[in-house]
Amino acid sequence: RAGRHIIKDIPKTSSTSGLIEFHVLLQEFLTRTLLPECSQLAEETVWQQVVVIDLAGVSLVALSHIPALNMLREMLARDQMMYPERMYRTYVVNAPPVFITAWKMIRSWLDPRVISKIQILGKDHAELLDQIPAHNLPSFLGGSCKCSHMPGGCVPSVPLGNYPDLPRSAYAHLRHQVQISYTEPRHSFVCETMPVGNGPTPMSSPLMGYAGWLGIKRDSPRNSAPTSPTPMRTQHVFVRFSTDRGRGVVVEVLWQPLGSDSLDDGTLVYPEALFEPQRAPVLLELEAPNRAGQLVVNWRVANFDEGQAPFPRPEEAQIPIQLEYSVDTEDELLTAFSLPPIKRS
Repeated sequence: RAGRHIIKDIPKTSSTSGLIEFHVLLQEFLTRTLLPECSQLAEETVWQQVVVIDLAGVSLVALSHIPALNMLREMLARDQMMYPERMYRTYVVNAPPVFITAWKMIRSWLDPRVISKIQILGKDHAELLDQIPAHNLPSFLGGSCKCSHMPGGCVPSVPLGNYPDLPRSAYAHLRHQVQISYTEPRHSFVCETMPVGNGPTPMSSPLMGYAGWLGIKRDSPRNSAPTSPTPMRTQHVFVRFSTDRGRGVVVEVLWQPLGSDSLDDGTLVYPEALFEPQRAPVLLELEAPNRAGQLVVNWRVANFDEGQAPFPRPEEAQIPIQLEYSVDTEDELLTAFSLPPIKRS
């Protein structure tokens, strides 16, 4: 979504070499992690990508900004040299009339085979559904995906302020540190929620047991209680976490009305999903029901048939995995890092 970035400011804040390095890291992550996982889900080899570039809101000034175009030229040259067949097709949607001028210049940088894979579309981009299932296509492009669990939705934007742009220091000293392992693979954190506008509710201590659909182990031994009780007075909750090793962790989040022991009353806030926080810290945004209840965040070590990370050697499997995490309300997170309010559409 190029229109959600201040294109003319990119050369002021990033160098060409830094941008290319970041782009190559993303391409390698796609090649080594995402495509193998897609292949596993599809039960067939997936080795190419469909790229969608949304130009809605891009101005003539942005499209003719020479420093930014030079950076784009270098990035395209690197892609054609290192990943010539990784692209299956690219769609440029919501292209304004002024894009035709810029396209004449950009296509001169591209190999004819690459040009043949690029299709310029206007506001009618229903053709995307021929290539991308609706549940994988963002709703603003005609699909049904909203990525409500992700801060900022399907495509976060710093200029729009639709997600918390946390500094790196936000992941350096997380509130809780626990150890999980292949012999003790699970850890749970339980906190109480209350409707917005009600009085404060104390946050519970982490639990060493597992609080899944089989019920919360209320007598589980406590690990390390928070230094000060924190109220959960909002629906939006953010979870930051990282690990120092391992093949990844699976996260699941549940909510249950306060005082209820019936599983039928529970709500699956976030279904089981595999993350690899040993590669980079993870930030999850959760939206709990606006009622008094308990929010349960579960982590477990990834099984050997989950994910694509290499299997640990027997001696490595004996080493505990350090899980660090913090669970905060939206107000707490924004206040702690002096961030502006999140603008949700």
